[in-house]
Parts: sequence; structure tokens; C-alpha cells
Amino acid sequence: MKIYTTRSKSKIILVFTGSLLFQTVQIGTYPILISQILANKSVDSAIIGVFVAISWITFLLIGPLVPIFIRIFGYGITNFVAFFLTAVCFATLLVFDDSIALLFSATCMGIGLIFRWISCDALIVHLSDAGTRGKIIGLHEALMGLGIGLGPLMFVVPDLAIITAICLGLTIVGQIAFYFADTSSVTMEEGACEPHRRWFFLKVLLVALAAAAVAGFIENSAIALFPLHFEKFGYSLAASAVLVSSFGFGGTLLQPPLGYLADKKSYKFAQTVCIAVIVFSCAVIMVFSSSFAILVVALFVLGGAAGGLNTLAVIEAGQTLESSKVPAAMTAIAMLYTMGSIAGPITSGAVLDVLAHNGMVVGFCIAAVALAAFVIAFQNISHSDSKSPSD
Repeated sequence: MKIYTTRSKSKIILVFTGSLLFQTVQIGTYPILISQILANKSVDSAIIGVFVAISWITFLLIGPLVPIFIRIFGYGITNFVAFFLTAVCFATLLVFDDSIALLFSATCMGIGLIFRWISCDALIVHLSDAGTRGKIIGLHEALMGLGIGLGPLMFVVPDLAIITAICLGLTIVGQIAFYFADTSSVTMEEGACEPHRRWFFLKVLLVALAAAAVAGFIENSAIALFPLHFEKFGYSLAASAVLVSSFGFGGTLLQPPLGYLADKKSYKFAQTVCIAVIVFSCAVIMVFSSSFAILVVALFVLGGAAGGLNTLAVIEAGQTLESSKVPAAMTAIAMLYTMGSIAGPITSGAVLDVLAHNGMVVGFCIAAVALAAFVIAFQNISHSDSKSPSD
């Protein structure tokens, strides 16, 4: 097995920097940018939604190929492909404005996003030491939340062309950070899974995937639909925006503490805490729907716990799987998170008005309890398997 010898803090900081900048332009800015470009052309909102979805559909279609690409070409080339396609995406928007060009731009963005997402998640796992991996992954996930929050701030600039140029510039700076991180020197050995370990790896991945799907389900439902939910209880759009922002801040600021908890205790313990917090905070939201201050606190911890499920899924895979399987695990986690993100708003929107307008929040509780039952079931199966006598 090839052992990583380059785990310096400088490399991690540079990967953090590049990942943050790419997250800001790819997820924090681009969906709003292409929506505004189309809106300025008086395109129907349904068509705008299709264009926004194209990047995520491409993300899901290309995702399974990324671990193979990393294995063949390495992290350095993978990051460069992410940079090149993202740069082409923004350059296209600067030069062309027809529908074909916008379709091409969205497709490039989807491919660039999945290449960068998987590469950076796997790199963070490989560059961090086992004893501090949870804290490092938690910090990286917090930066990803920050990137999503920073992107919309660009739209204080009224000119979309200027915003596009800024995004192109930030993409270049992000690639410079990746270049100086010298990720091409990070290599991994291909390892075969021993037959008696295959069920163990499968169990770990299934639990992580389930947690990632629930995280995507809750996070994207909350961001998209909580404004409508709170309007049902008499809150203004401005007040609802503050509450959703509290949810987002929790998802950003509480990830490093959860990573630290995973290092000191275990990712299983931290995962249990997140599930319990989701159920408790949802109960508080339903009972104290008339108290703005309590809702701010409840949404803050709910955001942290929901985001924590995804953070801990990455930690779980990184701590238990051998290095050769990490890129594939990161890809699967990202894809299940995305599937949850697609299913969540659809399901939550359908039940928003049931149970005295608490249908979505009850759905979050059900998702968390289902995850807990899933984890317990697999732990019991694994425990039973370990006691089974071998022939």
C-alpha cells in the first residue's frame, strides 16, 4: 500500500482555500446567476428550474466515473479538470447568451462540481491524521456551508456580467491554491477487500449513505420551504429569512465541534447526538411556533445536526475504509446527499399543510427516527454476524 507522506498543514490550508472558492462560485453563486440571466430574458420559471436542475442531473450521471478518473489520473489532474470546466462555464456566460450556450454552461458546471466535490472530500481524508480527522473534516464542511452563504452576497453588484467575471477570477485563484497544494504528489495504493471484510465495508457505506440522504432531505427542504412554513404561522418574509439564516449558520458553525466530538468519542456517538437533536429541535419548533427567539435557537441547532449527519458520514467512511476506497465512498455519499436533496423538497412540499401546517417538520422527525432504526438494525446484524461460527 502506498502511504501518504504529505500531510502538512499548508497543504490542508491550500485545499481548504481552493475548495471554499470553488464552493462559493459553483453552488453559492451559479444557480442564482443562471436563474437571473434566464429571468432577464423573460423565460418561464418552469424552464428556469430545468436549467438549474441540469447541473445536478449531470452531477448524478457523471458521479460514478469520478473515482475511476482519480485512480487513473490522480488528484492533481482531477482538480484541473474541475477548474477547466468551471472556467469554461463562466467564460461561456460572458460571451454567449443563447439557450444552447446556457445548456452547455450548466452541463460544464455539473461535471466540474462533481469532480471538485469528490476530489476535495477525498483529499481532506487523505491529508488529515486519524487522530484529528473528524475535526479537519468538520472544518472543511463548515467552509462548504460558508461558501454557500458567501455566493449570494455577490448579487449586491447589479451587473451580472461583472458577477460572472468575478466568479471566473475566483475560479482561477482557487486553481492556483490547488496547484500550490501539489495534490499530484498525493497517491494511493489500490487495495483489495478481503472476503471476510466485504460485509463490514458494505455496512459502513450503507449507514453513511443513509445518513447523507437524510441530511440532504432535511437541509434542502428546510432552506427551500421553511419560509413558506413560517408564513403559515404569521411570520413575515423578512422574519422567515432570519429564521432560515439561523438554520444555515448552525449548519456552518456547528460542524467543527461535531468533528471534534467524533474524534474524542466516536462518529457513532456524534451521530446519535445529531439524531436526538433533530427530533428534539423539531418538537421545539412545533410546540413553540409563536416564539421567535426560541425558533432561532431551535433552527440553529437543527441546522447543525442535519448538516452534521453528512459531515459524520464523510468521517465514518474516512475513518473505517481503506484509502483506495475513499474516492468511491465520497462519490456515493455526495450522490445520496443529492438524491435526498431532490426528494426532500418534493416530499416536504406535498405534506407542508398537513398536521396543522407541521407536516414538513414531522417528516424531519420521521426521517431521523428511520435513520436511527436503520443504524440499530445494521449494528444488530453486524453483531450477530460476528458471533456466527465459521464453517
